[in-house]
Amino acid sequence: MSHSAALSLCVISRSPETRSIVREAAAIAYPGATVTDVVPEGAQKLPPCAAAIVDGTSDTGAATEVARRIRAGGSRAALLFIVAGRDAGLAARVAPLGVLEQVELHDVARTLGPAIERAMGGEGAWPAALVAARDELRKTQRLMAAGEIALGLQHSMNNPLTAILAEAQLLEMEDLPEETKSAVARIVENTRRLVTLVRTLDAIGPKKQG
Repeated sequence: MSHSAALSLCVISRSPETRSIVREAAAIAYPGATVTDVVPEGAQKLPPCAAAIVDGTSDTGAATEVARRIRAGGSRAALLFIVAGRDAGLAARVAPLGVLEQVELHDVARTLGPAIERAMGGEGAWPAALVAARDELRKTQRLMAAGEIALGLQHSMNNPLTAILAEAQLLEMEDLPEETKSAVARIVENTRRLVTLVRTLDAIGPKKQG
């Protein structure tokens, strides 16, 4: 199956809530994807799309009929069902129509993207531009997560290190044996290095809004 450079999806549902959830999940998985809403009555004249996502959360029988209409209309779009819970019997009934994927509504944000990929034949069939856009989004999400961790570490470590440095500097002013003075000087020097290092984490963390 060949796909256009921008992923096109059709969502067949009467529920505005389901359509909204699927749209948000698709936007997370594939930025730039176009999503067209279709009512069940219009399934037989489905707009051109790479994948059609059929709402079966309330009535899998009606969803199966929608899948039949899609195929009767000549569409070769990959078919997926959004379901309330996985149903092995349903999978067997709709497999002849080409419905190979069931996505549970409560987990759609995490599982929709991989399910679309499988339904469309795997990444090897995808245009390079779309794969690159998806990979760039995932890279950005990982960097944002790393930044959040860095910022948390900075906040957790900054105050204790500052306190240790202050106590060590006070000790330097005391009349101490030479060996102890040397040890305290090393504590001061190394703590200063740590304070400087922790402050650099601010550059990694999310930018503060001014």
